[in-house]
Amino acid sequence: MKEIILKYKIIIIITVLISSIFIYSNKTYSLYEISRNTTIDNAKIYKSKTYYLNTIKKNTKVNEDVKIKTFYVKKNENISLLLKRINLTTPLPILKKNKNNCFYNIKINDEIIIKYSNQIVKTITKKIKDGECTYNSSSNLIDINKIKLSENHEQLIFFNKIESSFYASAVKSGLNPNEIMSLADIFGWDLDFTQDIRVGDSFGVVLDRKYLNNKLNGSLIKYAVFKNRKKTFEAYFFKGKYYTKEGNALRKQFLKAPIDFYRISSHFNRKRLHPIFKTVRPHLGTDYAAPTGTPIYSTGDGKIIYKGTKGGYGKTIIIKHGNIYSTLYAHMSKYKKGIRVGKKVKQKEVIGYVGSTGYSTGPHVHYEFRVRGKHKNSRKIKFKKGKKLNNKNLVSMKAVHSKNESIYSWVKEAYK
Repeated sequence: MKEIILKYKIIIIITVLISSIFIYSNKTYSLYEISRNTTIDNAKIYKSKTYYLNTIKKNTKVNEDVKIKTFYVKKNENISLLLKRINLTTPLPILKKNKNNCFYNIKINDEIIIKYSNQIVKTITKKIKDGECTYNSSSNLIDINKIKLSENHEQLIFFNKIESSFYASAVKSGLNPNEIMSLADIFGWDLDFTQDIRVGDSFGVVLDRKYLNNKLNGSLIKYAVFKNRKKTFEAYFFKGKYYTKEGNALRKQFLKAPIDFYRISSHFNRKRLHPIFKTVRPHLGTDYAAPTGTPIYSTGDGKIIYKGTKGGYGKTIIIKHGNIYSTLYAHMSKYKKGIRVGKKVKQKEVIGYVGSTGYSTGPHVHYEFRVRGKHKNSRKIKFKKGKKLNNKNLVSMKAVHSKNESIYSWVKEAYK
């Protein structure tokens, strides 16, 4: 009996096992797995995806090696030649002539920046006046990116008393070199800055400084005063020129000297002892001593009638001013480029540079002034004044400066 019962138990156990295998063999998950399966939200999916993508990027080796080459254009160079030097092919848009292609005609000293990788151009950049021009290989286009300029102005006042030299005192007052030269130009028809300036003289300037993107871009002197010994000279800016308070033009027919700031080494003298030949010879001009290379100006508007070596004068230029006057400039080290016989020159235009050619004991410019062919002492001639403003323009000039008159008066009285 026991054996029969055991036999039935074994059969039942086998039957249960077979039934269990049949029931669950086609199911994807076991009951345990189904109980552990929960809903995964979108945020978790995105987080996981981002994590694995970043991991892949970190493990990916970047083979791209970007190189940068900067060129400063020299004579007879073009973009194709620059690219060829680093074994690069010129992109087609660079070769096409149109208004947007700033690379078609490049100039000497232009800065060209080329970025490339694996001998393929990525970008070519050229700096332009108010921005930059760029060729980008990804778009195969040339773009001009202009930088927005911010413009500012400020009115400033500078003044000083001359203790040693005009230039040193002007620098000490705060004026920059260009502003100092402008001040000398304004009063250059009435004052010889090589000879007339004395210790104790004083000056004052009211000017506007212009800034572009916080960088100084230029200055304009609106009012200036110069006290020389017992004389006071004033200058008011109006329509590109300078006038006295009464409307008289400061610009005259001739400058008093052909260079700025330097000393007179020999005056006009009909009975001078020549420094080389030690004999009495007339010195029919004025010698202005200055370092070699100092610019020499034409003292008036005129036309060049002689340029060349002239005996003891060395390298010389003669300028004719109308039918009456002529001026001579001798002992130059060299001429300014472009100066030739027949060329018309303006007053204060550079014609050459101080030297010591010909019969000379040191660097200087020998300056002669002739009236109808006769030598005259240029320092004693009274030259014609420029045109005076008419009543309408005089009223306009005073109106322009009216808001600053109290400032001008204060500057004028700064040193008595």
